[in-house]
Amino acid sequence: SLLLSSLALAADPLSANYDVDPDTGLRMDRYRAPVPADIPGGITLDTQSATLAHESQDVIFIDVYPPAGLGPDPLDGHWVTNETRDSIPGAIWLPEIGRGTLTPEAVDYFKRNLARLTSNQPNKPIAFFCTSDCWQSWNAARRAINWGYSAVHWYPLGSDGWIESGQTLSPIQPVNFLDDTTPASDNELAKTKATATPKFPNNATIYLIDQNGNELNIGSVMFSTTNEPATGVSVDIESDQFIDQFLSMRPFRCLTDPAEWFCYLPYPYELNNTITTEDMTELEYQLLFIWKSPKDFGIDAWNGVYYQLTLEDNGTISGQLLQGDLNVLANPPEPYSHPIDLDEFIAEDAKNRLYPSLVIRP
Repeated sequence: SLLLSSLALAADPLSANYDVDPDTGLRMDRYRAPVPADIPGGITLDTQSATLAHESQDVIFIDVYPPAGLGPDPLDGHWVTNETRDSIPGAIWLPEIGRGTLTPEAVDYFKRNLARLTSNQPNKPIAFFCTSDCWQSWNAARRAINWGYSAVHWYPLGSDGWIESGQTLSPIQPVNFLDDTTPASDNELAKTKATATPKFPNNATIYLIDQNGNELNIGSVMFSTTNEPATGVSVDIESDQFIDQFLSMRPFRCLTDPAEWFCYLPYPYELNNTITTEDMTELEYQLLFIWKSPKDFGIDAWNGVYYQLTLEDNGTISGQLLQGDLNVLANPPEPYSHPIDLDEFIAEDAKNRLYPSLVIRP
């Protein structure tokens, strides 16, 4: 079972300063407005708890965003709109079910899809959302509660809060109003999800992770869209844990530990400072280190550390340590080239280094 950190409202907010119908408790118009803090009889999710619910795959996420257009075609049930929608991955889009007043056809559409999605189990966890300040998600959650669904969740920040937290959205199609299908087949949807390109966050923090899993904040990265598919990167390595050292006739900033020192090696040559989801070399080049024994007097670039990066679906970037010779940087390479040959670097013995991995996340 899923344990969520959330709040349930005991008192109905009808007496609060919200324009809701006194009989139904639903907002009847002007749906884009500040919403209550909680949902009566349900569970309110913040982004952290929504993420946990999504990762558990136990909760059915239902998007009620109302697309601009003519609504469902009365002949074949497809939604007549030119508007596209990016939503929380895996969510089901049931448009317009959060209006204050629903036609009998819309009520039937809502009820039968709830029954279908929950396999007629009213205790199955479901989560309603839209955008931020969207009363339609609140109305939809309230209706489901009134119809006897006992595990209704409401995510008031919706797709806005999801993307602002650095997570990715995926294209979504509305469920047909008449036959409850979606324009793409299940196989096509699965293929789209599998091949969806993860996105970089706007900014993220860089953490080195030691052998015990402890994280050390060493700086930040700013990501900016340039010419697609390239993304610009600006790295700032800064931490009060760095200690200035003068080693082998040059200055370094080092993380000093009784077992090992990790000294930052700024890449000394010009870079384009752009990356793609498939090639993060120029970010990797700005995360170079050299390790040394505290007993050694100088420092040797033979003990180079290179973190090979991988972009995860949620925008987190993980880095695995490779070891090799960074003396290749002693001589200037061709302008904007990448002289480090990773074929000469190894992953063996990485777990014995002070910081065997790295993570960059929002």
